[in-house]
Amino acid sequence: LAEAARAELVATGARPRRTSLRGPGALTPAELRTAQMAASGLSNREVAQALFVSTKTVETQLSQAYAKLGIGSRAELAHALSGGAGANVRDGATKDQGLS
Repeated sequence: LAEAARAELVATGARPRRTSLRGPGALTPAELRTAQMAASGLSNREVAQALFVSTKTVETQLSQAYAKLGIGSRAELAHALSGGAGANVRDGATKDQGLS
């Protein structure tokens, strides 16, 4: 029933809230694309050039993605995007996984 209601909302042009507020499913398409490119090793400048956006836009999208994924560094991106653990440790706890 919820899926049918969501489909009706989308059909009318509404933009219902995402079902997931954390993890990869919570990312907007732009945040996901930017995070995937950054996780593949591209610099913010390279991502910005490839997407025809400003470096500031890339920084903002990555910051939002980090918050939604519950991570604190670029080194954690690939693991978090694959749905790995690490996306749940953001509430004051510090993580030391030896990532540089």
